[in-house]
Amino acid sequence: MFEIDTAVHTPKNFFAGDFPIVTDSDTIKKGAVIRKYAPITKGETGIEEVAGGTLANLLGIAADEPNGGKIVYYLTGEFFADAITLPDGVTIEELKTTCRKLGIFLK
Repeated sequence: MFEIDTAVHTPKNFFAGDFPIVTDSDTIKKGAVIRKYAPITKGETGIEEVAGGTLANLLGIAADEPNGGKIVYYLTGEFFADAITLPDGVTIEELKTTCRKLGIFLK
């Protein structure tokens, strides 16, 4: 008569504490692919995901994937390190050190 649909939802814990969270938004670089919870940087033509292992111009952590050419990102906060989407060539230890300077703490 009725079929029971079974689905699995595995939540991902992202927030690791109560350090104040500050967000901002900006326009992404045309053609840029930015994944949720990935470190981002701002170039001359807009926001893009950190690439090539360079964290020198780290801006924050993407709060979600872009929507309508804009992205919301975290400027400060306390997050679980295993929830961060790491780009190729970047280790979590390198990211932790760089993020601390911005007021982003990875646990």
